Amino acid sequence: MSWSTLKTKAIVITSQPIREVDRLYRALTPEYGKVSFMGRGARKSKAKLAAHLEPFAVVDLEIVRGRRSMTVISVEREESFSNVANVVEHRLFAQSMMRIIDRHTHVEDPDRDLYEDLYAWLKFLDNVEAFSTWRYRFLLSAFTLRFMERLGYKVELRNCLSCQEQIMPLSFRWHTGKGGLVCTDCVKDEKQEWIDTKSVTQEMVMLLRMARENQFNDLLAARLPLDHLRQMLDITHELMQYHVPFASEIPFWQGVLTLDSVPTNV
Repeated sequence: MSWSTLKTKAIVITSQPIREVDRLYRALTPEYGKVSFMGRGARKSKAKLAAHLEPFAVVDLEIVRGRRSMTVISVEREESFSNVANVVEHRLFAQSMMRIIDRHTHVEDPDRDLYEDLYAWLKFLDNVEAFSTWRYRFLLSAFTLRFMERLGYKVELRNCLSCQEQIMPLSFRWHTGKGGLVCTDCVKDEKQEWIDTKSVTQEMVMLLRMARENQFNDLLAARLPLDHLRQMLDITHELMQYHVPFASEIPFWQGVLTLDSVPTNV
């Protein structure tokens, strides 16, 4: 990418201190993908730009490319998600989403859809009340499945991985390595090819479909038996481990709040 000065909307996804008074930021933009830049003096108490570079907001950003690094020279806050910033549960959930995005995207790899996805999630969170820890984990699993699709690792939940025919109820098996469902006829006809398949319930398939495809508000209304949710989290983690480069061995939901109680349904 060739540019000396960049002007764009952005959502800051992470930052870290560097040297004595500077800070390194990474932000997601609609036109340029993830960008990385320095905030000179951002850790000083009177730094003017730093206050606008907090996450959970859309900012108008101007960056200049230097010989060795890129530096922010102007930033204005366009839209704030104050409910996300101020409700600790929302904040931790949003930070988990941003950590996943940061870990599995490359700098300056344009992806407008991913930016719009993140914006939609933040907008959604900003307009709802806090909910249970397990509901947050369900939502994070939903985000992760959708994020995998953006990366090109779409999980097949409707058609057979082998014959491409529509999956019929109670007539399928699950293959993590190949990423989805295979019909029982193909498993029977190609035993060696599908030797590593395992059983998965119709309810689990429906839950995975809902998580990836339904509107956000529908995800809040869904009744979630805890045993189903535990299995869904494990399946999503296994898919990440198998298909997404540099996926962490630590479950993606770890750190999203703590479990104070164990309900039967979420």
